[in-house]
Amino acid sequence: VFYDRTAARVLGLVRRILVDPAQSEEVTQEIFLEAWQTAGRFDPARGKASSWLLTMAHRRAVDRVRASQSSRDRDLAVGAKEFVDARDDVAETAETRVEHERVTKAMRTLT
Repeated sequence: VFYDRTAARVLGLVRRILVDPAQSEEVTQEIFLEAWQTAGRFDPARGKASSWLLTMAHRRAVDRVRASQSSRDRDLAVGAKEFVDARDDVAETAETRVEHERVTKAMRTLT
C-alpha cells in the first residue's frame, strides 16, 4: 500500500533530477529497498513517511548526479592529458623536420 501511494511521486522526483529513465527506475528501486531496510529508524514524530521517503529519494538522486559528474571529470582529465601528450609529440616531430630541412638547405649553400 505504501509503495502504491508513493512510487509515482518518488519516480517523478528522481526522474526530474536524473533525466535518464533507466537510471531513475534503478535509483527508485534502491530507495524503496533502503526504506524497507531502514524502516525501523523512521520516527513519525519528525514527519510523514512520504516526506522521509522523498528526502531519501532526493539525496540519492543528487548523489548519483555527483558521482556521475565526478566520473566524467576524471575521464575528461585523463583524456585531455593524453591529448596534450600526443599533441606535444606531433608538434615536436614537425619542428624537428622543419629544422632538419633548414640545416639541409644551409649545407647545400656551403658546397
